[in-house]
Parts: sequence; structure tokens; C-alpha cells
Amino acid sequence: MQSTPNRTSKIPRPGALSPRVSQERKSPSGSGSFQENKSPQSPVEARTPAPISDEFPLVSRLTQGLEDCDWEQLQGKYADAMEEHSRVEENLRVETAKLLEVFMAWSQTTVSQDENRALKRFKTQMQHVQNSEINVANRKKHYAEVVRAFQNALALLNDQMKV
Repeated sequence: MQSTPNRTSKIPRPGALSPRVSQERKSPSGSGSFQENKSPQSPVEARTPAPISDEFPLVSRLTQGLEDCDWEQLQGKYADAMEEHSRVEENLRVETAKLLEVFMAWSQTTVSQDENRALKRFKTQMQHVQNSEINVANRKKHYAEVVRAFQNALALLNDQMKV
């Protein structure tokens, strides 16, 4: 990983406390007012935190090596890690888009096949209905002819009986 040079950090460094904060901790009365503490302090003294090992031993153990850290290197590592995560995320986005395209093609193919099957089924049903209607019409015509033939036969029989 490479560090990014000349990046200014907006993260406050440990130990770089404001004079007011460091003086508040040193205030014996506990009121924390900047005006109450009249002892003059140099900027170096203002930057060094008050020993808080008496009040919070766990905090002092956890923060004792923070002043020695190379914060620019840490920021560089963080920026590099974030860039790497961004690249990985972009790769995942691209792969997801490709998979989505494949899924859409598959989905459209299935829809198209279903539509083709439905159309064929509909045509088959229409042919069946038309054939059934033709058969019914033919039977009706046949029955009408049979009835006419019986009527003609009866008429002939009636005419022969009269003679």
C-alpha cells in the first residue's frame, strides 16, 4: 500500500488538546473554567494532557502509545483500504449488472416461450371449436334431411293408402 502525501487531516490528534480542555482537567475545583486557573502555561504544557491515570487507569493504558503513532501513515493506509474497497465494490456492481442482464434475457426467453405456447394453445382451441361448430351444423343439416325424408315417406304412404 502506498501512503498519500500532503493530506491534511481533520481528525484531531491525541494529546493535541485545546488549552481550555487541558486546563479544565487540571482544575482542582472541578468547575472547569478557564478563567479560574491563573497560572501561565506555555503552548507545550497546554498540549500535554493531564495525567488521568489516577481517575481512569483503563483509558491511560489504552491511550499511552497514541502520541507515538504516525498518523499520516495511518491515514494513507486508511485511504488505500477505502480505495481497495471501492474497487471491489465497483467490481461487484459490474458483476451484478452482468448477472442481471443474463437474468433479464432468461426471463424474456421464458416469457416469449410461454407466449408462443399460449398462442399455439389458443389456435388449437379455436380450431377445435370451429370443427365442433361445423360438425354440429352438419349433424343439424343431416337430421333435417332425415326428418324431410321421413315426412316424404309418410306422405307417400298416406297417398298410397288413399288410393
